Amino acid sequence: MIFESPWAFGFIPVTVLIFIIIILKRRNPDGVFFSSSYPLSVGIKSLRQRIIWLPAALLFLGCLLLITALARPRERLDETKKVTNGVAIEFVIDRSGSMAAEVENRGSFTRRIDIVKQNMLDFINGDGETLSGRPDDLIGLIAFARYADTLAPLSLSHDVLKDFTSGLDVVTTREEDGTSIGDALALAAARLKTAGENNDPDKGYDITSRIIILLTDGESNAGNYTPREAAALAAQWGVRIYAIGFGGTAYYETDGLFGKRKIPVGASVDEASLREIAEITGGIYFEADSAEELGAVYEEIDKLEKTEIVSFTEYKYRELFVSFALAAILFLAAGLILDSTIFRRLP
Repeated sequence: MIFESPWAFGFIPVTVLIFIIIILKRRNPDGVFFSSSYPLSVGIKSLRQRIIWLPAALLFLGCLLLITALARPRERLDETKKVTNGVAIEFVIDRSGSMAAEVENRGSFTRRIDIVKQNMLDFINGDGETLSGRPDDLIGLIAFARYADTLAPLSLSHDVLKDFTSGLDVVTTREEDGTSIGDALALAAARLKTAGENNDPDKGYDITSRIIILLTDGESNAGNYTPREAAALAAQWGVRIYAIGFGGTAYYETDGLFGKRKIPVGASVDEASLREIAEITGGIYFEADSAEELGAVYEEIDKLEKTEIVSFTEYKYRELFVSFALAAILFLAAGLILDSTIFRRLP
């Protein structure tokens, strides 16, 4: 809860001072003098005498609530970010079985798919060092093995994208395994083509460029589109492809005669095809043989796709002062009524 006019709380000291003066005056009222008040003090006090402070307390609380209402308490419900321009980015990530192979990463072994996910999130949210993040870009996620699937639509809500990315993993059945690069690129290009149109949820977003960041460790062997056909569609629709071949030496863990051991396997990246589809669309092909090199690739793409961003944020609020004002009226009315009736003093 926030207060639109916090200066109103400056009336609280004045209110406290007024009530202190009133209380002190009531403690020394004009009346009839007795030689001794002892007989009156030893008598049994009635309920009315015990709660004689109640009207003053109600009036004091009513004044505090009235001051709070004057300060305009508000609750911030949500925010709507609006940007004038930015980049629409589709991540197209290979999740075929070979992405489960492990590579050396800072003294340990990590699956390719996990390294890719971490580098992608660093690119989107920033890593606190070389990457500042892409908070004002439309970003979506498509994963593919034998089939291509949209895991996250193009959106400015990157927290949702993070949730979808955490669930990204390699396929587990032979029927799903494969590498349909062409179908994944065609799907991503189609998503980018329609981004920003009138039926887009982020209406009014001015897209300065549309790019696909494709990452694979293999070669296309499934799908209806060839990578070249998909690249031609992307070029026709003004979509640029940055292709990353994540190769290098990887390892599979197997059970051997003397326990578990890691067997090295080579990469089968189709560099010629990836370079071709990047060139067709005006993009660039990158080769990454380690986690460090993959991070450097994302840094390079981040530099290439910078735009001047002008943004502002709109907040929606719910006003709460009415509740405080009504409560203040009830407390003040109750205090005045009690002070004028049950707790009335004479003279």
